[in-house]
Amino acid sequence: MDPLHSLERLLVALLHRVQAFSHATRPADVERVQDSHRFWNDPSNPDLKKLMHWRGEGPFADDDLWLSLGRWHHELFERAASWAGMSTPLEGVVEWGCGGGMNAVQFAPAAEVYYGVDINQESLRECARQVEAEDAGQFVPVLIEASEPEAAVGQIPIPCDLFFSSYTFEGFPSPAYGLRVMRIAFDLLRPGGIALVQVRYHSGPGLLTLGRRKYETTWPRTTSYAIDGFWELCEEIGFDPMFVTLVPEQPELNETRYAYFAMVK
Repeated sequence: MDPLHSLERLLVALLHRVQAFSHATRPADVERVQDSHRFWNDPSNPDLKKLMHWRGEGPFADDDLWLSLGRWHHELFERAASWAGMSTPLEGVVEWGCGGGMNAVQFAPAAEVYYGVDINQESLRECARQVEAEDAGQFVPVLIEASEPEAAVGQIPIPCDLFFSSYTFEGFPSPAYGLRVMRIAFDLLRPGGIALVQVRYHSGPGLLTLGRRKYETTWPRTTSYAIDGFWELCEEIGFDPMFVTLVPEQPELNETRYAYFAMVK
């Protein structure tokens, strides 16, 4: 990497730290972020591996389901890549909330480097193990604290072609936190790069959060967005949205109201 690009990445990382401070001034918001980090790192939770979509756990005891959901996400990316005129192989891919590797084993073979971002070290190890077992390419783990998502910028040294996230935004501590991550995504992508992001949607204007209720009881629906609202907020960040795919019901996981947004930097 040339020195100018290294300096640029350092400045971006510093800018994100300043922005993060401005986003985390309310005590209730800080507490909710801390609660989310504790929840996803609680070794006493017997359901944690299932919730992080580890192969062989919970509904993913059905290996076909684990593989088919990852394939479906990759097919959706191929659709977005076709719209954007992007070809493979990709230089770099970032998955935010990589969990147990369900997506990584599908996406990593088409990338020179696959960066898996997560707040749980054991999931990063499991994701790396699955990628290695499938001989699916080079996996680089990126461990962050929930309170400092901007720290990922300093650990990903190249402009990436794809930023991908599924089953993650709905568990963010607040809608504002999700927009922090979208700003990070924008800075991690090269011009022409694609962001493919799944969120939970609701009807009506604006953003929705469940506020001060306990994170551990509300996390599956902690954060949702109006479809048009999220689209417009991403435009304000600088993205050019291409399309949104709605999944009103996902019976395999007993979930509802998912929206996949595809957008270009």
